[in-house]
Amino acid sequence: MTGPAPVTALADPSLDPSGAALAAASPSRRGLRLLGAVGARVGTFVATVVGAVLVVQVLLSLAPGDAIDLLPNGEELRAGLSAEWGLDRPLPERLLATLGNLARGDLGTSLTWRPGASVAELVADTGARSLMLLVPAHVLGVTMAALLGAWSARATAGGMRLLRLVQLGSVVPAFLAAYLLVTGINAAIWALLERGLIERPEWFALPDTPSAVRTALAVGVLAVASGGLTEMHAACDAELRRLRVAPFVDAARARGAAAWPVVLHNLVPHLADLAASRAAWLLGSLVVVEKLLLFSGAGAALWQACRMRDYPVAIGITLVAAIVVAGTRLVADLVRLAVDPRLRT
Repeated sequence: MTGPAPVTALADPSLDPSGAALAAASPSRRGLRLLGAVGARVGTFVATVVGAVLVVQVLLSLAPGDAIDLLPNGEELRAGLSAEWGLDRPLPERLLATLGNLARGDLGTSLTWRPGASVAELVADTGARSLMLLVPAHVLGVTMAALLGAWSARATAGGMRLLRLVQLGSVVPAFLAAYLLVTGINAAIWALLERGLIERPEWFALPDTPSAVRTALAVGVLAVASGGLTEMHAACDAELRRLRVAPFVDAARARGAAAWPVVLHNLVPHLADLAASRAAWLLGSLVVVEKLLLFSGAGAALWQACRMRDYPVAIGITLVAAIVVAGTRLVADLVRLAVDPRLRT
């Protein structure tokens, strides 16, 4: 992965003519550039969210069958329900109606998954449970990648072998990693119980009983599995190796200054970009992990909503997911803009 351009402001501005030119620009001109750069990112954020909602509604509309097919007496009520739920309207009209409702903050009510329940309440409830997995997993994954990257650059032969074992474990797909861990832990605890070596833990057996162990297992799988840790570590390792031999770091050393603040400052934009690039993958893996570990979060709810053709719930969860992914990218871009003034052009 190619990271952002290095930030030379802490080292020697003369090494970067474009950075020096920006520094010499008038405050009003720098303010306009910053405002324009932020506006472009916000526009991308809005377009991404709207596009995701429209794409999901189009896909649901093209899928065979509809919500009425799942009702026991659906054919008898089809005419009335089609008009009430707007299923008899042309697709462009339904798309415009959806955007209008979302602009007013009206997510509607569930059709088949939780009939009559407020979609906003369902999304808030399931989304809160999912965030308790996503946020720690995201922070853990990026932190582990950065620490492993710093270690691998100086690791001995034995350390590199250990690192390869970590990378090998990371390659296992998320669904398989969750299944193997649950099966292995349950088998080990059961064997200990049969021998009378331990008392039955409160969380046994996984994943039937909600517990901190089940939550930690889900967070670990999301942070490490499906090659996530391997890819992020490789990106951090390559960026750190590049930064350590960069001219602006050598300039800092030549002045007698510590090199690590310059390296860390230049690594921040790269870590922000890396975190944003992993957000969409985490949301995709969340659906599988929640289904396997029996979490009633947004991922499992989206699965059920699509299976039952519950369009309002599916669109509501998609809206929140798009906001999370695009919002992560927006925050990452704002961090990069704040650290590297050259991006403002």
